[in-house]
Amino acid sequence: MDDYDFSPDGDDAEEQLEKEFWQLAGTLMVPHHNECLVCFLVRAVPMLESTGFAMTQVFRDANAPRATGLGARLEQLGIRGDAHLLQWGVVANGMIWMDERCADCGMPTGAPPCFGVRKGSTQPCGLWIWRRQAKQVMVGDWLEPTF
Repeated sequence: MDDYDFSPDGDDAEEQLEKEFWQLAGTLMVPHHNECLVCFLVRAVPMLESTGFAMTQVFRDANAPRATGLGARLEQLGIRGDAHLLQWGVVANGMIWMDERCADCGMPTGAPPCFGVRKGSTQPCGLWIWRRQAKQVMVGDWLEPTF
């Protein structure tokens, strides 16, 4: 006898299929060679959950396996997840490019190719500045939030 579980409720089967799809898609989403964490998260925006560091963990496992305290370090900075990192953790380096942001959520809608970082780094590339550092730099009016 087969051990298949056929649920009579179509919604449950549909939800399970969607869950399996996103799990598979998540395994296929990996950082490019020398890609920074922020550029990777910008590429992964459709897969980001509202809380948690699932895609940050994927990045860490692939590019920075020795950064075992990455999630805790981000939480100390007040960042509560992948999406929150993009929304409130970094700003675009306006001296290099002007970012276009979603009117609803404030996340960047796209970015130029990553400038790259050294292997094992969890720092952003030159396209991005940590928000806490951007407040110290105070260069022109590019610090004004566009969202």
